[in-house]
Amino acid sequence: MGGWCELSRDLVRMIEGKVDLYEDKVKCRCVCWSWRLALPKMPHQKQDLLPWLLVPLKTKTEIGSGTSFGFFDPLEKKLHCLQLSDPHKGMLFRGSSHGWVVNIGKNNSICAINPLTGAQVNLPPRTKFPDVLNYRADKPGKEYAIRTYDNSGFRFLIVSKDHVRNGFLDKVILSSSPQSKEDFVAVAIYGNFSGLAYCKRGSKKWSFLDRRQCCDVIFHQQQLYAVYTDGSVMVCDIHSSLPKMTPFVPKLSESLTTRFYLVESFGGLIMVHRDVGTVSESDVVSDPDSLPPPMYKTCGFRIFKLDTTCGEWYEIQSIGDDMLFLGWNSSFSLSCKNFPAYAGNCIYFTDDNLIYHYEGIVGGFDIGIFNLSDGSIQHLPGYKTCDSELSIWPPPIWFMPNPLTSCNSLFNKV
Repeated sequence: MGGWCELSRDLVRMIEGKVDLYEDKVKCRCVCWSWRLALPKMPHQKQDLLPWLLVPLKTKTEIGSGTSFGFFDPLEKKLHCLQLSDPHKGMLFRGSSHGWVVNIGKNNSICAINPLTGAQVNLPPRTKFPDVLNYRADKPGKEYAIRTYDNSGFRFLIVSKDHVRNGFLDKVILSSSPQSKEDFVAVAIYGNFSGLAYCKRGSKKWSFLDRRQCCDVIFHQQQLYAVYTDGSVMVCDIHSSLPKMTPFVPKLSESLTTRFYLVESFGGLIMVHRDVGTVSESDVVSDPDSLPPPMYKTCGFRIFKLDTTCGEWYEIQSIGDDMLFLGWNSSFSLSCKNFPAYAGNCIYFTDDNLIYHYEGIVGGFDIGIFNLSDGSIQHLPGYKTCDSELSIWPPPIWFMPNPLTSCNSLFNKV
């Protein structure tokens, strides 16, 4: 039999077509000169710009420290270790955008961190949100006085700092990288009823923006867009001196509620509805010595596009080559044409069901890939093999590196 170098060009190309990872395609071209001549020239592609999951790690020496984290690469099915900050600060991620993550510290601090360079920018602390009336560090378990409201009007609650840290802040997104020349704006979904607040570079406090119950916010064409629990969308010129939310389009004609996302795709905005169902303990076989069984799970997604001629939403069944990344990150889309190892027409989602996360004892498991072609949901490839190394708290978050940042030499593989 002949050697590898004697394989026909068609067979060599067929072998290369079965390889997904960019680095493995490069290796195919290094087998021998005949393989290199048989295969087309590799396009320039930086593998380190693919979206990863930022996940907490557990080791024998670091359990509970909350500062040892890793990037999980779904393509290579590997973890890359990362040490982010002072062990006393702790880590709880509530936002990811422009290559930065927003961390909620244990000492009331909120800061944006570039996990690849270590750069940090402080945002106003939790004590400076509009609905925080008072903070008393000398009242253990009752540190915060918070104003909340319901159908009967305003009322006041006395809650612990742990409750505020775990459940008061839903998501924070940035208008641009804090290291860019332009002044960035941070927008937060906060409070028991998911209102909106914002701060600009150098602000000492968070300013009130809207009290309606918000699901998701996104920056699109220099404007802030917000989607609410009834499916309605508002827009705001966040860079103005007095930002104000104004109606953009009406809510959906059908009665979908609770969990929506806004994503920039097809050159415009699309709205995604996430269907989350509850799971009873009788439906789950669980080891009594293990963690509590899951209480909820994602059942599916529906996608709506705006008809600009009549100002109404209509449902679409496919997003073509696009893929969506949803969770506590600023929602984004990519094309599988640029990242061929990922599957197009899919939604990659993480667990952001805050209602079950207040005490930090459940959550983080509702992670997967939804295929719009057949409605199936799969686990992330390789993710479950890492269960012994991953904690469910804090839940993982999607991270998209800044294209100007090189990742290759900043962490070690584990």
